[in-house]
Amino acid sequence: FYCPAWAQPEKTLCQAGVAGLNPFVHIMGPGNHAVVRCLRGAGLLLAIPLLHGVLPGQAPLTANPEEPGYSRGVFLDEWKESAADRALQSGLAGLAERLYGDLLTGAGPDAATRARLAAGRAAARIARQDFPGARADLESVPEGERTDVHHLYGAVALYGDGSAVDAAALRAALDGIAEPALRAEDKPWFYLLTGLLAELENPEAPGSREAAFERAAGVAVSAEQAAFFRSLALREAIRRAPADEALAKTLRREVEASWGSPAAFSFLREHAVVLHQLGRVAEAERWIDRALSDPRSGIGAAERDQLLLLRVLLQGIDTVGGRAALRELVRNGQDRGATLPALQLLAGVESELGKAEFADFLNEMIDGAAAHPLLGQMHYLRSELALAAGDAEQAEADARLLLEQYPGLEQIDNVYRMFAFSALQRSPPQYRAAADFLNQLRERELPGGRRRLLDRLIGDCYFLKGDYADAADFYRSARNSGSDAEAGLLLRLATAELRDGQVGAAIAHLDNADSAPVLERWQVEWNLARALQARGDVETALERVGRLLESSADASVPAALDLRLRWLEASLRMKAGLTDGLPARVDALLSRIESFPEGLLEAEDARLLVTESLLLQAELLLDSGDAESGRRALSLLRESHAESGAAERSFLLEADFYAVAGNQEAAQETLLALTQRHPQSRLAPQALLEAALAAESRGSDHHAEAVRILEALVENYPEDPLVFTAKLKQGDLLRLMNDFTGAQIIYENLINRYPEHPRQYVAELARADCLLAQARGDADKLEKAARLYERLTDLPGLPVDFQAEAACKWAFILDKRGLPEEAEAVRTLAVGRLLLDQENALRLGGAGRYWMARALLDLGSRLEERGEPAEARLVYRKILAYNLPGQNLARQRSERLQASGE
Repeated sequence: FYCPAWAQPEKTLCQAGVAGLNPFVHIMGPGNHAVVRCLRGAGLLLAIPLLHGVLPGQAPLTANPEEPGYSRGVFLDEWKESAADRALQSGLAGLAERLYGDLLTGAGPDAATRARLAAGRAAARIARQDFPGARADLESVPEGERTDVHHLYGAVALYGDGSAVDAAALRAALDGIAEPALRAEDKPWFYLLTGLLAELENPEAPGSREAAFERAAGVAVSAEQAAFFRSLALREAIRRAPADEALAKTLRREVEASWGSPAAFSFLREHAVVLHQLGRVAEAERWIDRALSDPRSGIGAAERDQLLLLRVLLQGIDTVGGRAALRELVRNGQDRGATLPALQLLAGVESELGKAEFADFLNEMIDGAAAHPLLGQMHYLRSELALAAGDAEQAEADARLLLEQYPGLEQIDNVYRMFAFSALQRSPPQYRAAADFLNQLRERELPGGRRRLLDRLIGDCYFLKGDYADAADFYRSARNSGSDAEAGLLLRLATAELRDGQVGAAIAHLDNADSAPVLERWQVEWNLARALQARGDVETALERVGRLLESSADASVPAALDLRLRWLEASLRMKAGLTDGLPARVDALLSRIESFPEGLLEAEDARLLVTESLLLQAELLLDSGDAESGRRALSLLRESHAESGAAERSFLLEADFYAVAGNQEAAQETLLALTQRHPQSRLAPQALLEAALAAESRGSDHHAEAVRILEALVENYPEDPLVFTAKLKQGDLLRLMNDFTGAQIIYENLINRYPEHPRQYVAELARADCLLAQARGDADKLEKAARLYERLTDLPGLPVDFQAEAACKWAFILDKRGLPEEAEAVRTLAVGRLLLDQENALRLGGAGRYWMARALLDLGSRLEERGEPAEARLVYRKILAYNLPGQNLARQRSERLQASGE
C-alpha cells in the first residue's frame, strides 16, 4: 500500500492469519504445499508484492516491495511538532527549539514540512534572541518555498540582529507579507515590526518603539504571549540603550529630583539601563536596591515587581543571582505583568542546573500550602516538561488536575492534546485513549480549520488502532468540511476504506476527487490496484493502472512512483496471463530505470525497482517453459543483489516452480537454501514451514524429516507467529506416524502455551482425536475424549465445520459406550443447528458437509434399526436435497426402503 506513512508496522497476512485470520485449513494428509502455493498466489501469504509508501513529498521508500508494513514515525512527528508548538506558546523556547531541531534532523521530511519546521525553530530562536540562528534557519528554505510567515520571521531576525538593518531592508521584508495570511499568533509580530519600521524611518518620532511593543502585547492571543512581548520590550530597551555619560548624569539628577514621587520609577528604570550599557552594572543594581528598600522612594507594588524583573535582566537570567531573583519575584510578586514573564524566563533557562532548579521550584510552589495566582500555569509547565522527559504518569496527573480545577485556563485545549500525546508515548501506544481525549476536545467550540484537523488526528488514532471503519468516518468528516486538496486526506480516507473492505466507496471517492493533488491520486490508485488484486479482480486493477499511465505523465509525480506503477502494470499482466510482449516490456522498464541519471532516483528506489523487475523477468522465463534461462536469471539476481528482498523471494519462486513440476525434493532443498543463506530473513520461518510441507508430500518415509524441519523453525524462531502452525503440523505428522502419545503432548503444550490463541480449538480437537485413537478399551480416555468433543460442540464462535466434526465424533463415542439414544440426540441436534439452519448451512465447507452427511447416514441407520423405514428414508433424502457427499449410498438406501415398503 501507498499508505499514510504514520501507520504502524502491520503483520504479514500470513502472520496475521495465524493470529485468527489464517486461511490455513487443518489438513492431515499430503498436498499441503499446494495449499500454501495457492494461498500465496492469491495474495494471502507473504510472497505477494505489496510496496509500502509515504505521504506526498515524504522521504523515498526504503523497504523492500514485499514489506506490507509501515512506519508510524511520521504520525508521531506530527504530534512532536504539536508539542513543539505548545512549548513555544508556553514560553519553553529552548524545549521548542530542541523539538523542532529533532524533527529537522529526522528521516528526510518533504520540502513543505522542512519549510514549516524551519519557521518553527526560527520562532523559538527569536524568542531566545538568537537572531543569527533564526536567520540561518530561514535562509535554509529555498526562496520559492517561503511563505508570509518566513518573511515575517526574517524581518524580526533582521531587526533583532541589528548588524546591518536599515529602513529600506526592513520595508522590503514587510512589503512581502500579506497581513490577512498570517495566523492570529503571528500578527503581533507584524504590528511590532510596523512600529519599529516607523521609528527607523522617522527617528525623531517619540515613543514609536514603546508604542509598537504595547500594540503587540495588546493584540496577543494569550496572557503568556502578551507577557513575552512586555519582557521582550524591556530586554530590547536594555540592549539598545545609548551609552552616554552625559545622559547618565542627567537621568541621575532626574531620579534624585523626583524621589518620593511616582515619576521616579520611569527615570530610575532608564538610568539603570544606561548605567548597564556603560558597564557600570553594580551601580545600576545599587540604585534599584535603594529604591526597593526605601519605603519613601515613591515606588508602588507593581513598579517594585518591574524593577525586580529589570534587575534580573541586568544581572543575567541564567546566573545564580538572576535565577534566585526570578524565583523570588514569582513567589512574592504582586504584578502579574512581571510575575508571568518571570515564570516564563525561568522556564526558558537552558543550563542543566537551571533546569533542575526550575523543576524543584515548580514542585515547591505546587506542593506549597499557599495558593498562587499562577498555579494553573505551573501545573501546565510541569506537565509539558514531564511529557518531554518521558514521565507520562506525572504529565497526565497534572493534565487531569488542570481539567478538573482550571477549566478556564487559556491552554486548556492544549491539555487535551497533551493527554493524547501522552497516550501515544506509552508502550504500547494507547491509540483509543488518544482518540477519546481528542474527541473531548472536539466537543468544544472550535474554528472550522481546527475541527477539521482534529477529525484527521482522531482518524489517524483509529487507523493505527486498526479500527478502519471508525477512521474512515472521521476522515470523511474532515474531508466534508474542507477540500480534497488538503495533502494526505484522500490517501488516508481511501486507505482506511480499503483496509475495511469498502472497495466500492474508495473507488467512488477517488473518481470524484477532482481537486485532489495528482501525486496523491496516483498513490491511492496504487492502493486500489493492490486491493483489487487481493480480491482477485486483476482485470479491473490492470484497467485502472493502464488508464492512469496512458492519461499523462504529470511532472508532480516522482519518477519512482511512475516506474513503480509501470512495474505493477507488468506484474498484473503476468497474473492475468497477458504475457504476449510482456518480456519486452520488462526489459524496457529495466533499461529505463538504469538510464536515469544518478541522483534523479534515490539509490534505494532504483535498487528496489531493478531487483523487482529482475525477479519478474525470471518469473516470465520460468512461466514460458524456459527453465534453464529462468534459473540463470534467479542465480544472477542472487549474486548481484544478494541482500535484496527480491533475492530472498527468488527462492520461493524457484521452489514453486519445482513443486508444480512435481519435484518436491528440489522444492524442499531450495526452501532450505533460503534459510541457510538468509537465516535472519523474515521469510525464513515461512520457508521452513513450506519445506516441511514439501517433505511431507514426498511420502511417509519423509514424515520424520518434516518433523525435524518444523522443530528447527520452533527452535530458531521461537517468537514467530508461525510457531503455532508449525507445532500443529508436527502433531498431525506424528499422528500419521501413529505416534499418538507424542502428538497429544504437542497439542497439550500448545493449549497451555497459547491459551488465548484464536485457533486453539484446532489443538483441542486434535488432542481429543489422539485420546480417541488411544482409547481402545480404556474407558477413562474415552470419557475424557467425549467431554472434549462435547465442549467443542458447544464452544461459541467455533467454525461450523469444526462443530460438525466434534458433534459426529462425540456421537461416535456415545455409540461406543452403549448410549445410542444420546448419540442420536447429538446427531439430530447437530443437523438441526448446522444444516437445517440456513445461515449456518451456507457457511459449511467441504469438511462440514462431509460430517453432516455422516451424521445423516448414521441417523438413517439408527432409524432403520428401530423399525422406522419411512423416517429413515426422509433422512436419506436430505443428503440428496442438500447435495451432500455420499449421495449414491443415500439413494441406494432410500430406494431399498421404498421397494421394501411397497
